Amino acid sequence: METQYFKDYSPALGREMECKVYGHAGRPMLFIPCQDGRFFDFEDFHMAGTLAPWIESGQIMVISIDTIGLIHGVSS
Repeated sequence: METQYFKDYSPALGREMECKVYGHAGRPMLFIPCQDGRFFDFEDFHMAGTLAPWIESGQIMVISIDTIGLIHGVSS
C-alpha cells in the first residue's frame, strides 16, 4: 500500500501538524480521529488493514489528519 507522510508548520496554530495519506488514487476519504486523537490512530486501530482492498485497488484514498485538542488543552 502506498503511503505518504506530511509534517508542516501551521502559523495559524503555532505548531507543526502531521498527516498521512494512504493510497495512490480514488475517492478521497478524510479520517478525523476522535477527541485527543492523532493521525496515526487510523493505522494503530487497524483501519488501514481493513480498508486495504479498496485502497490498494485505487477505489479510495484515505487522508488521516491530526487533532489539536490535547496539545492546546482545549479538551473537556
